[in-house]
Amino acid sequence: MNKMTRKKINIKRKEQLNKKLALQVIFSIILVAAVIVTKQLDFELSRKFLNVTDEKMTKSIEPDEAKNSILDFISGIKAKMPSFSRDTSEYSAPVSGKIYRNYGLNKQGDNSFYNHGLDIESDIESIRSISDGMVVQSGNSEKLSNYVVVEKDGKTIIYGKADEVFVTEGDKISKGDIIGALNAESMLLHIEVWENGESINPSKLFDIK
Repeated sequence: MNKMTRKKINIKRKEQLNKKLALQVIFSIILVAAVIVTKQLDFELSRKFLNVTDEKMTKSIEPDEAKNSILDFISGIKAKMPSFSRDTSEYSAPVSGKIYRNYGLNKQGDNSFYNHGLDIESDIESIRSISDGMVVQSGNSEKLSNYVVVEKDGKTIIYGKADEVFVTEGDKISKGDIIGALNAESMLLHIEVWENGESINPSKLFDIK
């Protein structure tokens, strides 16, 4: 196993651990919120559930009765909670963090310049593909440092300022795939999207969170 593969695996493991901890916290919050909301929206339903639980603890009751009461309570929660669906959008953010430099005209001191992409200050090292596509170029330049160029349905997506790149020309990639890693000190990603010879504001394709 080479150094690049090991680093990619380590990044994935660290992100999986962070996601697991975050999900545990979110689940606890949702559980508490569900009980509070259900009590506020349907007090009788909550009281019925609590009464069944109390009755079961003090005397023997019919299993079917307890089961039906609990199922009614759960159905009430499901009916009142908003539905959540899997992310089916065509594009997703390459990193999480905040925008450091916006698309378009920017000022730096007394000078102005046009930024054809976004500069994002990331809080994670991994760079994820914002869409499906094919890697058509990867390399290094003075302006972009290590970079990756991906083609997607007539759009050209450029990922720059990478510390390491994990894909090569000809690779087919999917949305969310880790394609590189940022420098752990600067944590700055530059991304551009081009179509028909003109740049597009990347923030129109995804939101930075």
